[in-house]
Amino acid sequence: MDNNQKNRTSSSPDRNRLEAGLVETLYSEQGEPCYVIKDELDVKEYAVLAKQVLESEKDIAHDFTGKVVNESGDREAVFEYKSGWFLEGLAEGEIE
Repeated sequence: MDNNQKNRTSSSPDRNRLEAGLVETLYSEQGEPCYVIKDELDVKEYAVLAKQVLESEKDIAHDFTGKVVNESGDREAVFEYKSGWFLEGLAEGEIE
């Protein structure tokens, strides 16, 4: 099993929990997600969860600031996504 598959497997419970709380996912023009969650959920907790899921899946190749908002739009939390793509390639000797 390669690292990507291992990361996806290990994040499966987190991904399931994130998806269970989602109302919808909106995307910016740059393709960065903004997660809208159910009102009764904690936006700060889901921001941490979203960051963990995104960073474990490594589907986005650039760093960005993401956001989680509740359905009513009266609470929000931001998170810093770090792709790690450049550093991984450098560490593995792929980039010289």
